[in-house]
Amino acid sequence: MPADSGADDNFRSYDLVWLLHLVGDVHQPLHATARFSAAHSDGDQGGNLVKVMPAQGDTLKFHAYWDRIFGGYVTITGAALDLKDSGLESVQVDPLKAAEDDPQLWLNESAQTAQAAAYAEPVLSATSTVELTRTYETTARNVARSQAVLAAQRLANILNKAFP
Repeated sequence: MPADSGADDNFRSYDLVWLLHLVGDVHQPLHATARFSAAHSDGDQGGNLVKVMPAQGDTLKFHAYWDRIFGGYVTITGAALDLKDSGLESVQVDPLKAAEDDPQLWLNESAQTAQAAAYAEPVLSATSTVELTRTYETTARNVARSQAVLAAQRLANILNKAFP
């Protein structure tokens, strides 16, 4: 919504919160797909029917694992986001990819990321609770960081267009 739309500030702030949420969600790979298998002939509901056991922590839904992957890496202090030790400040994203503004393309990319990274081994061939390997968790963390930075850059582009 353009800055000069004349809409009520409460309405615009509500829209802004949803925009932030939806741009982030589209870049979380399991929000863009479901895996169909012999164990889940109707799909795994974006990983919600799969259980994983990370190296540290309790068993949880696979979807929740991807939702929480930033749990210990980003902290908010005061009104500013503290990126210290998050690894996000060093993530580089292709500027042409960041400039893409088609949400359908974002969903397609996210589904491809789910197939290539989220549903990789050991998750791919598991039939019950999956014990995640260090390699899987490292890759997942790096993919999540890249997706977060890409989402942030795309969100910034949307906001810069709306509020010149």
